[in-house]
Amino acid sequence: MRRARLACLCACLTVVLFPACQQAAEEEAKPAAAAPPPAGQPTPKLRLPEGQHVHHQHEGMDMDLDGAVMNENTEKLPQDCPKIAGDVEITVKAGKKYARQYPGKMFSYDRNEWEAGPCTRVKLTFINEDPVRHQWMMHGLPMYLYPQAMFHIEVTGPAQKTGTFILPSTKRTYFVHCDIAQHMEKGMKGQLKVAGGDGDLLSIPGIVGDRYPDRYEVGDWGWPVALGAGFAGLLGAGLMFWFGRKADQPGPSEAP
Repeated sequence: MRRARLACLCACLTVVLFPACQQAAEEEAKPAAAAPPPAGQPTPKLRLPEGQHVHHQHEGMDMDLDGAVMNENTEKLPQDCPKIAGDVEITVKAGKKYARQYPGKMFSYDRNEWEAGPCTRVKLTFINEDPVRHQWMMHGLPMYLYPQAMFHIEVTGPAQKTGTFILPSTKRTYFVHCDIAQHMEKGMKGQLKVAGGDGDLLSIPGIVGDRYPDRYEVGDWGWPVALGAGFAGLLGAGLMFWFGRKADQPGPSEAP
């Protein structure tokens, strides 16, 4: 009888204390926010000379504590552009919350498609709302202007950075993604169309979709799940207590 009651008490304490302990552990695991620089002092920056970059090994980039802009181009025209046709400003937000509308995805941009005209100079502001690194990397640009044919912004969030690049005149759809491991596979990809583009790319969330889409939705479960687990735990503890009492009762052969 005492063992059954002790087991019941332990189960109840586990159900009550586990959610609180889990929440406290998650709070402790969150990275501490970096102290902002003193008032009037800009964020420290590190500029690497051409060819000296620890990851991509291509010409100079602008890097600071918040992230990096690689292959920025504000003036050099593509060979097929006699002049800059116009300026466009694009703001891209990245974070887990933007993936909730796509079943099976964990990361996404707030939009997965952008448009610009031929020979347009694009000023792109990339806002990372997650406390991890995210990237906005576009492929297929002319290699004589953009090493490895790409433009790249990387931000360790929550923070933002801005970079500029100039598009060629070709009617084309460019691939955009986050190159952090598994971020693209989990939904962080898109496309930028010049002059309407030359079609849609495969597996772009909200545009084309996956060939084999998941049939469940991603959402915030939070306390409803915790309450359900608590109810199940209490029910289990009650059953254990009931069976324990029943086991302690003497049978007909044991009656005095």
